[in-house]
Amino acid sequence: MEQFRHTSRWSGYFLGHRHAASRESTTKGTPMKTPLLVGAAALALAAAGAVGTPSNATSLVPLAAQPAVVTISVQGDQAMVSPSTVRPGVVEFRVGDTFTIPGPEGGPDQLSVLATDQLDVILAALPAVFGGDPTDPAVAAGAAQAMRTIHGAGTFYGGANKGMSWQVTLPAGNFTVMGVQSTAMGMAKPATFTVAGEPRQGALHATQATVRAIGPVGNNKWAFTQRGSQPIEWLRFANSAKELHFLDMSGVKPSTTPAMVRKALQSNGNPKFFTGQSLSFDVISPGVTVAIKGPVDAGRYLLDCFIPSETDGMPHALMGMWKLVDVK
Repeated sequence: MEQFRHTSRWSGYFLGHRHAASRESTTKGTPMKTPLLVGAAALALAAAGAVGTPSNATSLVPLAAQPAVVTISVQGDQAMVSPSTVRPGVVEFRVGDTFTIPGPEGGPDQLSVLATDQLDVILAALPAVFGGDPTDPAVAAGAAQAMRTIHGAGTFYGGANKGMSWQVTLPAGNFTVMGVQSTAMGMAKPATFTVAGEPRQGALHATQATVRAIGPVGNNKWAFTQRGSQPIEWLRFANSAKELHFLDMSGVKPSTTPAMVRKALQSNGNPKFFTGQSLSFDVISPGVTVAIKGPVDAGRYLLDCFIPSETDGMPHALMGMWKLVDVK
């Protein structure tokens, strides 16, 4: 099993943190040491991620339903995508090398896929999302406006770290691949690809569990279901809410309770309940569903999203968008 340390760049950078992310070769990760600028930051920073490749994964899907495979990576300061044209339908993205954010709290950026003809508008709005104290009313108001702008300027189809894969259904159109944080910092150049031609048949890979973002604007929640006791080789992530959301799924000790999470969100301490396993997946827009390649090991996990709310700019998790779930 390959391990990765990773956390959504949206959560970490918004809360004023750029943290290390490194590829691991062991079977258990080590929780990150993370400086805290606000009490909720400790919950935004996931530890090592358990994301591997089951040997029989492709056999679960009939040959006729195999998706188009697109590799996204970086070379120097340029995002890369291959092939540059695919047909509409299910596409499987496989992430190679990613941009590296410099500095002692830096690390690999996630590569994300979006459809927009207003990339300049999105990039101009990102600084208001990435940085500042969300408890400052002016900062929060700016973040809320920025999120409304970003939401209206494009459709996000997910993003992931090096070594991860996911599937999503893409319509015809032009798409952008970029590292959200590295591009916003002016370090990296995005790439583009085209979806055109006769639509492909097929559906997303079969999954053993589903995580859904639900609820109206300003009142987002998580819903989690797992089919029986089947191990999770593929996880479905669906945005059934009205705002943009990412998924941080961080392993916690079996004894972790909701009261402990609430206390951690309100404190400046570094929670001791993380186990070092996590799965982090970048932003998807309302109405988008993806299938993320795992596996996700059995255990208790904390689901959270720290994207600023479009209502008042507060991170969703501070508004109650977190949930403890048990994976069988």
